[in-house]
Amino acid sequence: MTEENPTAGSNNATSATATSTIAASSTATSSTATIYPTMLTVVSLALWLAATVSFVAGGASWHEQLSVLALLPLVVVTGMFPNTLPLPSGLKLSRERMNFTLSDALVLLIACRYGFAACVFVAGIEGLTSSRRAVRRLSSNLYSFGMMSLAAAAAAASLRLVLAYGFGEVAGGAERSFPAVAVGVLVASVVHISVNTGVISLLFATRLGVSVLSSWRENFRVAAPLFLPTSAAASLMYVGLQSGALTMFAIGAPVLIAIHFGHRRYRDSMQEQLDIIERAQQERIATMEKAHRETIEALAVTINAKDEVTHEHVLRVQIYAAGVARLLGCSDAEIEALRAGALLHDIGKIAVPDYIINKPGKLTAAEFEQMKMHTLVGAQILGRVGFSYPVVPVVRSHHERWDGKGYPDGLAGEAIPLTARILTVVDCFDAVREDRQYRKGMTRAEAVEYLLGNSGTQYDPRVVGTFITHLPEFEAEIAAHRNTAAPTYGIEPVEQLSEAARHVPPAAGLAEAASTGASQFADVAFTAAERAMLDDAARRLSEANSLDEMLASFVESLKAVVPYDTCALTLAPPHADDCIVAHADGRHAAQLYGRIVVADEGVTGWVLVNRQPFYNADPRLDLPPALVARDASYRTLAACPIMHGTELHGVVTLYSSSLPKYEAAHQQRLEALTALLATQLSNDATSELTNVASPELTNVVSPESSNVATHVSPRLPLPASPFTVGASQVAPVFALPQTSLTGVAIESELSH
Repeated sequence: MTEENPTAGSNNATSATATSTIAASSTATSSTATIYPTMLTVVSLALWLAATVSFVAGGASWHEQLSVLALLPLVVVTGMFPNTLPLPSGLKLSRERMNFTLSDALVLLIACRYGFAACVFVAGIEGLTSSRRAVRRLSSNLYSFGMMSLAAAAAAASLRLVLAYGFGEVAGGAERSFPAVAVGVLVASVVHISVNTGVISLLFATRLGVSVLSSWRENFRVAAPLFLPTSAAASLMYVGLQSGALTMFAIGAPVLIAIHFGHRRYRDSMQEQLDIIERAQQERIATMEKAHRETIEALAVTINAKDEVTHEHVLRVQIYAAGVARLLGCSDAEIEALRAGALLHDIGKIAVPDYIINKPGKLTAAEFEQMKMHTLVGAQILGRVGFSYPVVPVVRSHHERWDGKGYPDGLAGEAIPLTARILTVVDCFDAVREDRQYRKGMTRAEAVEYLLGNSGTQYDPRVVGTFITHLPEFEAEIAAHRNTAAPTYGIEPVEQLSEAARHVPPAAGLAEAASTGASQFADVAFTAAERAMLDDAARRLSEANSLDEMLASFVESLKAVVPYDTCALTLAPPHADDCIVAHADGRHAAQLYGRIVVADEGVTGWVLVNRQPFYNADPRLDLPPALVARDASYRTLAACPIMHGTELHGVVTLYSSSLPKYEAAHQQRLEALTALLATQLSNDATSELTNVASPELTNVVSPESSNVATHVSPRLPLPASPFTVGASQVAPVFALPQTSLTGVAIESELSH
């Protein structure tokens, strides 16, 4: 058996005991695995040279030499018709194969008839020619040449011992008893098989780090007996050769042909088994891939329920990421990891509260700490799925920064996985170009400038350069997908509860609504002047005869204690989807009055949905774009929901050009006044609030109109005063806990 590649990763072994060729892959080439084939080649080559000299210049007659030289072409030609069989380990879909030929029978015949030297001489040449047909690499050819010589030498030596000590016959000669030949050739065949397969098993063992015996059992235990029929063929041909070459051919040819077709039948049956196993493995792989796809889609549904994402965004990011990864030399597995990471990198946000995810503008320090956790949670979730490609590093590290100031691990530069660096760049580029409820998307040029401006600090410069250079190619690929149905990745609208389901109470009953009594304001520290002002505001609200008068009274009280340049009161009709600015005051009031506010759009829309106050965001996130284009002087805003218990009436939004931020005192006063307004709106059973979406209101464009609503409400009852009356102090009526009044006084430098 010849080993075709003793020093490289692919092994091709051509058998001597059936001239087997084994093509195997080995990735680990240790020093032992390199030294071993070199030593074997040197020793075997020396053995072949010694045998050749002995055969040519030794005791062999010229007639024997000519006979051996005449048989040599027959040996070489016979080796040209192999039967390729998979080794038993090949059933595991490895690349190992074995080529059976019938030249071994002729080699054993020469050993029996012409002796040791002639056998080694012919076997070496046959090993070299067989190896050259399989691979043209000198090191592999010499290794196979030497290995075949060594196996033939061991077989010839064992034959001589059996003949000499078992039957008392000398080596060489044409006259031997048939029993001696049959037994001797059988023993020689077994030795030949053992040496041949043992040498290759030793090579496999040194390369793969396994024992020689386990390597032999895995590869040759079942296949080795297939070599044995060649010993019977050699014995019969020896008997025929005693009567002449024609008789040898007449006896040997049918036997060798029968063995050849027997090997072919075995090969076909083995191939059928291999095909069955391959199909089964392919089915298992397909099932696993389907399971992974369904897992990805299930996770995508989870993401969609928590965060704003579209399948068009995912497709674009996948195209960008895969294109950059190919240009930077990433493997196929890494590219697949990027495709999955484009969809799943924010899966960890399921552990982040909704109000943080959907919050417009900047986050507080505490909120940002919670947001950071989504990288670790996402990595933990995906780490348990068992993806066949490395998606976990993408998810864990996609918020790391090139300068080491990212999270969660603070990695810097090349320490950040390349796939994560790629996703960070391309996802940011596409995300900043999309419109969100709290901001407008950038133009293409602005997004490119943003990446260049942050290259070398936030982003890998090489990734940024590659992406921008090839951006037109990626955009062309995206354009080609526009006329085809894009995959949804399981991102679909979340099913909503039915109206009947919304009215189903919990089994334990509902908790009582937030208290509207005095205790809610007990801990709020108002000054005497503030208490007097709020007491007056409560009285004026209760005396209002219409909704318009009530809102105007509220604004007059508000401007006395909370500074603003523009104020907008957005009311939420109980049975309408959209809200409307029912009252506006200050600069640009005419442009805001009557404006439709869609829930979850802008800061006011966010407050409507989340029912929580929001302070010190960029006013551009909330004001109409046309107004922002004319007046960019606004610096901060404050938005407070008008809520009574769980009942939402609307939002009060203040915009300021002079204040850098609304302090805690401002927030406290705003929420106190807003609570009074909410109480009055709830107490008025016939309030015109139910008519704020009527045509009479929505068609009005001037805040100076005296007919804001068509109904006039009766005089509203005076609520309990929350402040000092005479010498006695009455606790306030409404307020939020003081801990919620800090708003975003401490803000993170990064928006989410």
